[in-house]
Amino acid sequence: MALIASSLGDDVALDQRWTYGELRERAETFARALRDLGYAEREAKALGVRARNGGDALTAYLGGALAGSGTRTCGAREDAREAFGNGKTRGTMVEFVDADVVGSIVGAHEPIALNGGTVKDKVILYEVLRAAYGRAEDGEDGDATTSATVDARYMFGGDKVTSGMTLASAAARAAAALDVRETDAVCVPVPLGHAMGFGFGALAALTSGARLVLPPTMGSAADGDAARRAMFEATLEALRSEKCTLVVADSHVTRSANELAPDLSGLDELRGGLVKVGSGDDVGMQDPVKFLGVDLLTVGVAKPK
Repeated sequence: MALIASSLGDDVALDQRWTYGELRERAETFARALRDLGYAEREAKALGVRARNGGDALTAYLGGALAGSGTRTCGAREDAREAFGNGKTRGTMVEFVDADVVGSIVGAHEPIALNGGTVKDKVILYEVLRAAYGRAEDGEDGDATTSATVDARYMFGGDKVTSGMTLASAAARAAAALDVRETDAVCVPVPLGHAMGFGFGALAALTSGARLVLPPTMGSAADGDAARRAMFEATLEALRSEKCTLVVADSHVTRSANELAPDLSGLDELRGGLVKVGSGDDVGMQDPVKFLGVDLLTVGVAKPK
């Protein structure tokens, strides 16, 4: 099993379960669609992506890499028009509820819409797109290559470009620091639209052959204490139900754990993980952070108080 996630962003039930073969097929299918939409050209603008943590978001980032395009992300509280407009993207992939907002952006195609919409709406329905490109042309080989992933360009909530090579390096360092094995289940509550979630979390798990568990992201921690605690509770439920052995988190989740002091039952398999504490991507530069009875290695350096 490669991926365990929620099929609906606000549903805590982790009912989306894909094998490595299914994840590869979906990423390659999406890559074929993006090539047809003009993303294969190196000079093409990026695909703008704003989606909740789950298989579809992961497919967008991996498929974009395979297509040779870049992806630009947008946080839950960011203005999508500002993040994706003014020629910054060729087109967008968003939740259907955001389609009207990004639909006003002049691009090469209508928004690719997730979780909703009908053929009457001015969107490209994601499931229709998947069905249309679901089978490779006769004689077409699988195109999931390491070089394609490494060559990809990612813009996580800004104009700074993070290369696929940088993310691949982060994944390798995370896997080595945590000794990630095929038998591990790695829980990643950090949004995939962040280098910590995608590189140190998802890619570290997938390149090690482990199970990737994505609890649903409940909005943004910037929405306040209630949102932050909801994110932690979804994480705790995922850790217990999937018997996760490792977690890649951020300080919002660890802070909620300290505040709520939850019951530690059902967490016997949890053995460690990583936590983003500040700027930079160095691992273990500060003292480990205690989380649900285990030590998490730090990523980055916190600013002095």
